[in-house]
Amino acid sequence: MTLYAHYFLASELMFKNYKKLIAKRDKQGRLSRKSRVEQSIYFSSWLGFLAVTAEGFKRLKVRKLMKDDRPSDFVELIPEADKLGKFLKKHDDALRRFRNNVFHLRDNTEEIERFFREQPNRLEWAEELQTKFSEMFSNYRIICQTYYILEGRKEEII
Repeated sequence: MTLYAHYFLASELMFKNYKKLIAKRDKQGRLSRKSRVEQSIYFSSWLGFLAVTAEGFKRLKVRKLMKDDRPSDFVELIPEADKLGKFLKKHDDALRRFRNNVFHLRDNTEEIERFFREQPNRLEWAEELQTKFSEMFSNYRIICQTYYILEGRKEEII
């Protein structure tokens, strides 16, 4: 839940704000300079936080965590975690390098440009990854909430 609350929700917020500005641009045919700057910030932050979420997913070994360290109800999420992990592997290193160039001071934008130049479909991949994480966290939270209710852990219900 820490991965969800601290990193994925930030990614989700940045993604939604980025998409709102895309829709505004499409509707109006252009964006103001301020909105273009905000769009760039939302875009970079979205991918940066998505990368941190992906890194946490791998570092926490979510599949193993659900199998070995959670009640048996969580086992039903293992196939979803497996699919997510496999999907993530397609571009996870490129996403990590992109994140490093967003959240660390950089001398140039080469890694950011490379993220898109080497694989033109990475933006679609990132959007799909965002959706897959959203679905997995939603299912995880449902099982958590049910478990907390059944166990009388009302203070942990979100």
